[in-house]
Amino acid sequence: MKHPLPTASTSSNASTSEQRTGVSTGQRQTSIIDFSKGPITDKRRQQITDLLINFVVKDVRPLSALSGEGFRDIMKFFEPGYKIPSHATLWSNIMLQYNTVKARIANEMKDKSVSLTTDLWTSCTMDPHITITAHYITDTWELKSRVLRTTIMPERHTAVNIAQRLKETIEEWNFVVFCTIHDNASSMNLAMELCEQFPHHLGCTGHTIQLAIKAGLHLPEIAKTTDAARRVVSHFRHSSVAVCALKKRQEQLGVKVHKLQNDCATRWNSTFTMLERLYEQRLPVQAVLADETVTKVGIRRSLAMRECQWELVAQLIPVLRPLAKATTIMCGENHVGLSFIYPVLLNMANNTLSANESDLAAIRSFKNTVRKELITRFKLLSRLLAESIPITACMLDPRFKHLKFLPDDVREEAQARLTQLVREDGEVEQPGATGK
Repeated sequence: MKHPLPTASTSSNASTSEQRTGVSTGQRQTSIIDFSKGPITDKRRQQITDLLINFVVKDVRPLSALSGEGFRDIMKFFEPGYKIPSHATLWSNIMLQYNTVKARIANEMKDKSVSLTTDLWTSCTMDPHITITAHYITDTWELKSRVLRTTIMPERHTAVNIAQRLKETIEEWNFVVFCTIHDNASSMNLAMELCEQFPHHLGCTGHTIQLAIKAGLHLPEIAKTTDAARRVVSHFRHSSVAVCALKKRQEQLGVKVHKLQNDCATRWNSTFTMLERLYEQRLPVQAVLADETVTKVGIRRSLAMRECQWELVAQLIPVLRPLAKATTIMCGENHVGLSFIYPVLLNMANNTLSANESDLAAIRSFKNTVRKELITRFKLLSRLLAESIPITACMLDPRFKHLKFLPDDVREEAQARLTQLVREDGEVEQPGATGK
């Protein structure tokens, strides 16, 4: 036998290599690319392009997200034969899909009773925008909400300019508006009057409730306490040392490990959220502020809340909670909230905001102020209530149709008005007309 040693050595090395790698030296491990047989088909190429567009649209991503080196590496690994289209091609495909969806929605809204909500807002880059959303019920009784327009509005937000944007949207989509919901700004109210296409318009209930709450929070004693709470929260939001110490104290005291939340003047219910979270974390917060190794004496003194302020916070939270819940319910898009506006408001005015003997003086003042604001802004004690759209909606809702929450005279007037509206619409049969 020739060359016995090299041959044996080679065999031994091969065996050892196989044991170490688990791969036979006589075979190549199959890669994912090997499963791709032949060039990519046009059908699959379009499917991938559609999925990329879906990724951009659904996740609200910029087209530049598809240009990143890492993203392209992923695409090359999974589909080597696919080349990501140019931005111009992708944008063209997006607009094709947009026009298809737009036509479908326009057809869905055709001959429907459509209501609009409008919102003027500012982005994090301080660009002013207007958003217009349509709400309607389909033939299969599904409640739909569709954003028809979100565009930058650099011009002044005057009534004339707002009305022009609304008219443009209606003309573009070609539908009939029943009612428009808007905030309580004077320019917005005037804009509604300038739009002859709008037979009805209502101020946003959630926004109006927040204005009433804000009036109560501006009372001197309440404002002083919320300012003190805000300073404490701000300290923990800007000090990494305090945050770490707070987490440690939370674990030691068996309190939920939650971060403190600051409030924002333009974010609804945020003051309630701030106070509720701060009171929940009272013990660990006080422990951190009392720890001289964490908090300097001067800072501790400036942040210390008095016992009477903690007591005020404790009594204010259960008053704010139902108001916050009412705001959230009124602004939901997954249900029709028009019919329970006045049942909820009157219940809050007559129960939630009724003063108790155990209430602190500041809490009684807060309740009285918010109650008066709600009564004035929603005309809760006016006979004109009988003519309002929400009251008409109440009578068409089996839960509230008897209007037991209204005085007798207002109830009778509302019922008479509904009967008149139905007769004018020609949908009421005269008594005995059917012989039944």
